[in-house]
Amino acid sequence: MSTTEQRLAANRTNALHSTGPTSPHGKAVASRNATRHGVLSGRLLLDEEDPADFEDLLGRLVQSLGPVGAIEETLVERVAVTIWRQRRLVACETANLSLARQAKKIASGVSSELGRSYSSEVKPDDLTPFDSERVEWSRKALAEIDALEELDLAAIEKSAPLVFEQLTSDAAEDQEAPTAFMPNYEGGLTGYLVQLAQWCRDQIREAEARPHVLALADQIRAKRMVLPTDTLEVMSRYQTTLDNQLFRLLRALRDAQEWRLKTLESNSCPKGIVAASEVLEAA
Repeated sequence: MSTTEQRLAANRTNALHSTGPTSPHGKAVASRNATRHGVLSGRLLLDEEDPADFEDLLGRLVQSLGPVGAIEETLVERVAVTIWRQRRLVACETANLSLARQAKKIASGVSSELGRSYSSEVKPDDLTPFDSERVEWSRKALAEIDALEELDLAAIEKSAPLVFEQLTSDAAEDQEAPTAFMPNYEGGLTGYLVQLAQWCRDQIREAEARPHVLALADQIRAKRMVLPTDTLEVMSRYQTTLDNQLFRLLRALRDAQEWRLKTLESNSCPKGIVAASEVLEAA
């Protein structure tokens, strides 16, 4: 075999084994080139999407798929665009589920299940375990009120310390002493004790109902871990479309690479040129 034929054979062998750059520097350069010369992704990204993330995806695809020439590079870029859209689809699903499971919407769902009106609807703060200390305080304060034999400040200070402490705190918010606060309170001391007792009963009743509310909230959260049927159908169809696109693109890329390698083999130097080269070398 002549030197020229050996060189052509070596070139064909190298072409068959060429998969793009192999060194870290070469791969980095190829990655930047593929991104910089992309013609499809210029308007792909949304404002909140990081171009560096797409560049990283495209760069890794270039490294693994080894495109050569404009056709193969365009196919790889289309693969990157399709995978990027699949990522968006996953993010869209997560966003839909997160919005449906917001505390405000879970609380609204619990209120609806319990048939509560606007005045008694469940609030987001009600989706946590009830404060056990508040319940205990309410029980003790209610017991103090029920045990009172005289309804005056002196008797309350002596026989109902928790109630007197609360009364003093409420008066302090108006920057008044208890003796000045009570005459201006609607219903006076009796009205205050009635309202405080009602508040304590409401707290105890709410604490007793809280386990059921929390259990119901957990059920609603679990139910909302799956998208509504109409949304799920739309997203499923889009996912199928993207999967089909990705499959066709990878098949087209494989066909293009096989065609390129076969073309390299068939376009090897013609015999006449080889013969002329041999003559020149002999001369």
